[in-house]
Amino acid sequence: MAAAWYFAYASNMNRAQMRSRAGDILEEKLGRLENYELAFNKKVRGGTAGANIRQAAGKSVEGVLYKINESAFRNLDRAEGAPVHYRRIQVTVKDRDGKPIAAQVFIATKVEKGLRPAGHYLKTILEGATEHNLPAEYVESIKSSAEAG
Repeated sequence: MAAAWYFAYASNMNRAQMRSRAGDILEEKLGRLENYELAFNKKVRGGTAGANIRQAAGKSVEGVLYKINESAFRNLDRAEGAPVHYRRIQVTVKDRDGKPIAAQVFIATKVEKGLRPAGHYLKTILEGATEHNLPAEYVESIKSSAEAG
């Protein structure tokens, strides 16, 4: 069965959530998407914010690269509301050794300013970041982005 890399930068960093959506995780490693930044500018049900990434020169997004079966992307698309709410694109993510890896990632189709994430959603993101030992300063930047809206 064919497999592909997926780059998780928000609640899918949480292993339990990722397994519930994608099934088997064949491999995982930390990754960095350069020249992008994390933003909470995707409006979700209830008027709160979902996480998103946007191009930003000189910045980077830390996250988790998961190797999953290609068939699992159907479930991920459904969970993320693709192609209506998010679209899936291919990006190049660097692993911890600086090796470039082609990976699929979700980007919001429509964005708004002044949104904040729901507490439980932010908690899931932070749990995933902590679970994978992302750098403490990056975890703090997630909190700052959430408060900035």
